[in-house]
Amino acid sequence: MTDHAFDLARWLSHEAPLIEAIGRADFPARLLQSVFAAVPIDTAFIVAHVPARPPAMLEAGRVLPERREEIQRYLVGPYLLDPVRQACIEGRRGVLRLADIAPDGFQASEYYRSFYVSHGLADEVNILIDLAGAGGLALSMGRLAGHGAFAAEALARLQAIEPLVGAAARRHWGAVLVDGEGEGQALHRQLQRAFERFGEGCLTEREAEVARLILRGHSSKSVAHALAISTDTVGVHRKNIHAKLGISSQGELFSQFIASVTASGVA
Repeated sequence: MTDHAFDLARWLSHEAPLIEAIGRADFPARLLQSVFAAVPIDTAFIVAHVPARPPAMLEAGRVLPERREEIQRYLVGPYLLDPVRQACIEGRRGVLRLADIAPDGFQASEYYRSFYVSHGLADEVNILIDLAGAGGLALSMGRLAGHGAFAAEALARLQAIEPLVGAAARRHWGAVLVDGEGEGQALHRQLQRAFERFGEGCLTEREAEVARLILRGHSSKSVAHALAISTDTVGVHRKNIHAKLGISSQGELFSQFIASVTASGVA
């Protein structure tokens, strides 16, 4: 995918419709139109990540049809493993590639294979928008394998338009998302408990910690650093986890996790 010529001043001169759409139902679509006018993108959607609530899909009009089912599945549990959500909750902001925020072993994780590789995404960039310390918005943009990764020029354009895009999004959604009644809080608590208790009654507390970090995409080295233990000890815990859960791969670990949180969410 070839990036078209870009003139920031000209782009800004055409953004009056975006500002005028603040507070209206067509704002999300206008926001994506503005971003697409700056950088060619294959797929994009906007998600709100607020603490103690499940993610809220705010705009999915630019999602590939084959990804819609995966997004619905993401919203009922797997989001707990999402590094983009974690970055939003931590208050990070700006233009960030997936590699900038994900654990070091993320691309080898079953989560990555399930939600990225399976649909041919070659690269993802997010504009993270902080909501006054109460979580944030993620405008996630992807390119398919046939179009290659985002080049440095495309990232520079996104960084140039991010201040206006972020300000408009905060004005449109900020108060509603931060001051809302917190729909879905009970469901989120159930799912979070299921994640924290994954392997309970079977794994030791330390083995469960290791399992959760592996699910989130941490390598053995990263797990060792996070828990202040040696990589050899991590290897022992991995073997114990596999033996106790009757599994032989990370894919099977992921499947058991999905089954656990799904059962919790519908209980």
